[in-house]
Amino acid sequence: MHPGFACAATLAAAGMLSSWEASAAGLSWPARQVLPSFSAPAATLDLIDVTTSEFRYEGEGPQLRHGTGHLDGNGWLAQTSIDAPNQFMIYGPYATDIPPGDNTAFFDLAIDNNTANNALMVTVDVRDNTTGTVLAKRDIYRMDFTKVGSFQRFLLPFNNPAAGHGIEFRVFWYGGAYIKVDAVGAPNQLKHDEEVLFATLKGLVNRTQPRIYSYDDTVRGNEGKYNWLNSLGLGYTEVTDKWSLLTRYKSEIAGIVIYDNAVPDTLNLATTIASLRNGIVASPSLAARLTAAPYYFPVLQDLRGSFTSKTQVYQHLYDFYWSQVTHRLLVGLTPEIKGNLREYAAATQTAVVWLDPKIPSEDTLLRKFLAGMPYGNGIYMGWWPDEAAGIQRVSEYGVSTIASDFSSNLTVFGGTSRTVNVKPVPNKPTLNNKIYVTLILSDGDNMQYLEHHFKRLWDSPNRGQVPLGWTISPAMLDAMPGLLNYLYNTATPNDNLISGPTGIGYTYPNYWGNQTYLDSYIALTDDYMNRAGLKVLTVWNTINGGTNTNVGNSFAYNAPSLLGLTAQNAGGGITVYNNVMPSQGLNATYCPTESSMISEINKTISGWNGTAPRFVSIQANPWEGNTYQSFINVVNTYKSNGNIVFVRPDNYFQLMREYYNLPTDTSAIVKTYEAENQNYAASPFSHAVGRSYDNGWTANVTDDGPGMMLYGPYVTTFPAGQLTTTFKMKIGSIAGNNDNVVTLDVRDATTGVVLTSFDVYRHQFKAGGVYQDFSLTYHNVAGHQLELRANYKDKASINIDKVTTTTRLGQYEAEGAVVAHGTGRSSGDGWQASPSLDAAGHMVYGPYDANVPVGTHRVTFRLKTDNNSLGAQPVAGIDVRDGTTGLSLVSMDVTSQQFTTAHQYQDFSLSFHHTTLNHPLEYRVYFHKSATVTVDKVLIH
Repeated sequence: MHPGFACAATLAAAGMLSSWEASAAGLSWPARQVLPSFSAPAATLDLIDVTTSEFRYEGEGPQLRHGTGHLDGNGWLAQTSIDAPNQFMIYGPYATDIPPGDNTAFFDLAIDNNTANNALMVTVDVRDNTTGTVLAKRDIYRMDFTKVGSFQRFLLPFNNPAAGHGIEFRVFWYGGAYIKVDAVGAPNQLKHDEEVLFATLKGLVNRTQPRIYSYDDTVRGNEGKYNWLNSLGLGYTEVTDKWSLLTRYKSEIAGIVIYDNAVPDTLNLATTIASLRNGIVASPSLAARLTAAPYYFPVLQDLRGSFTSKTQVYQHLYDFYWSQVTHRLLVGLTPEIKGNLREYAAATQTAVVWLDPKIPSEDTLLRKFLAGMPYGNGIYMGWWPDEAAGIQRVSEYGVSTIASDFSSNLTVFGGTSRTVNVKPVPNKPTLNNKIYVTLILSDGDNMQYLEHHFKRLWDSPNRGQVPLGWTISPAMLDAMPGLLNYLYNTATPNDNLISGPTGIGYTYPNYWGNQTYLDSYIALTDDYMNRAGLKVLTVWNTINGGTNTNVGNSFAYNAPSLLGLTAQNAGGGITVYNNVMPSQGLNATYCPTESSMISEINKTISGWNGTAPRFVSIQANPWEGNTYQSFINVVNTYKSNGNIVFVRPDNYFQLMREYYNLPTDTSAIVKTYEAENQNYAASPFSHAVGRSYDNGWTANVTDDGPGMMLYGPYVTTFPAGQLTTTFKMKIGSIAGNNDNVVTLDVRDATTGVVLTSFDVYRHQFKAGGVYQDFSLTYHNVAGHQLELRANYKDKASINIDKVTTTTRLGQYEAEGAVVAHGTGRSSGDGWQASPSLDAAGHMVYGPYDANVPVGTHRVTFRLKTDNNSLGAQPVAGIDVRDGTTGLSLVSMDVTSQQFTTAHQYQDFSLSFHHTTLNHPLEYRVYFHKSATVTVDKVLIH
């Protein structure tokens, strides 16, 4: 045991230290909730500014000097074959205002290739020009760069021997690769020490009720100090003296925990201890001030001199404190980050670590923590020393990562209202042989991006001009529900919120070793996606890995609300998992500029012959050259080409689903059953004839006689009312007599009554060997046992893949782009015609839907009128018209007196029998010019 820890260990053993459940009284954390909820923020928050100034010197600025290299926009660049090697790119500025003592220099560098070899690229150092002594030096190799083309910060601790000495920061270039310097310098250490103090104070105070909001500008913090506060309607008062809060909340502070600058990772241990003991964290430089008047805070723990290595720190944390904190959450935070997510860790009493799985000794410790977390439901918040290695390691333990290390106010955002007013998917365009392109903005799974950078793009005055997919995190439902609701409240019809990787958190599902837990995780993701209104998800398996079949099938079966998946393995290939879930490898990933997006689109559409639709998905990143105007420029590049249609990602996958003969409205799905047992799903059906074959249940004339191919499952949980059950079937051949090959029916097993029946004939199949949907509509009674049956007639080879029950086939908004209008105008949530303004005629017609299966269906028109006192006088006519024959299949006049109340929507339904495949149907509303009529939507059941 390290000296000074006997007291803590004894208290823990005696059970005197508060457990998470006992001390986190202001939080709630239901079992199936991924992250905890905070209580509602105070009516007036204390707003503090914790921005940390730096001693920063721009690479191209006047304070620095250069021995080689040249100016390149926002930095100083050295290039092979252009600039002289083995010289200093950067030296200077001989700064005399850097405080004496321990400091950390930073060097913001970029490289163009980090994989060619691992040669020495540059040496950085800090030199005392007064004495001529090099205070610290570091060699940086090619593979030390974790990314290319963007700046990465390299740190170098040093000790400034005395005040007033001229300090210079130098970059020596060996000529081995393109290197660019953005800036060099050192943080203001006093400001960083205060950042730790007030982050842990905020976490402690906000644990009971969010009362402190902070503004920091440490990384890409360009949302502005007041932006989210004002957008969310949160009250605040600016606090000019942050230290006054220590007096205001003194009664809630039990004392201080002091970390050791000589062993930086003690900051994470101190954060964990302080959170458990209701304390705050202090640097050695602030300890004396905090223990003196007017604060007189006791020292709960002093970690100075207790450890000599990083692994000792985290082994101690595991041995003495892991048992006291929640295991549902683990925070990964570099000690270089003094504030930001540290407030959330302090509030939630979570262990804070910084362990690299690529280093064996650290990986051994990391695995100990992960082994204690709930498989399939654990969350790692923060970030990693190396992205791929970290995500892979936690994925092996069924833990997903929520990128959030620079998030600053999750303790406040987590207390905002959990009511989210999701907007429905708008009408998709009519499917034609065209090129459909969807544009997607990446990185929305990152909480700090959502807090700090996202709104700068969202606030673009021209937002809404073009369709765009904005990636966000489904975990916003817990971490920042108010922000999610704000996005929906301010979204335009062209803004489509979709999920980043890979659902609730960033994980590599290919690396999950337990299929049952993966299924559970995907089902939980589906629940979060559905409640967050997200219909499209990106699956990542390393930066460019494809999706394993078992993973795709699990999404198909356990995430029925999703319209489709994108995958990061670029190439554009489309896979339909389990004949249910379309997935596409993005055609292009992380495009940095509009020109790169245009180039990728041109490459992908090359050679298209116009005989079938082509689907093109382009992902762009938000960090480099892209603005919202970039997407407008991309779309405008193709505005003269009528064969290219830009669409939202949800409409994109609806079109793809229509092309592959899949349901386009997943919100209507009640249940999908497999006809035969699968490794990811057991079939509930019984069988009198046939066998499992060819991904379905098959019967043929050689091996089988007539009888029930499927019967069951006697389900009692389907909702009451109108339902549609669809059998996905294929036939061996459509040649020969037009025999009745199978009879489909739905039977109420409680009463023994057949609710609906349909004879399927050979020539009703479009082709042999191709799956096709056959649907039956019926009225279900709640709690009755339903039986879904297929009676084989022994006339052909029949294969049934699956049986799906839905509440409707399609939904069309009256003011949407799919339906057409002969009279009237858009009004609020519908399409309206008035006698004083409009001529009689069809208010709504279209959408020429050629995908309605044969069978009996019901169409519902939602209408309202301003006058229900005209008796039997018709105000509107509704009908279903076959666009091929021009015949009306069913029609009705809606009279004034049929409306029970004026100015309130009311449903009017028609039943019709559709007998011919591929005939486009119109759902029409005729305006009689006798009263104002508004149409909200049309639903096909």
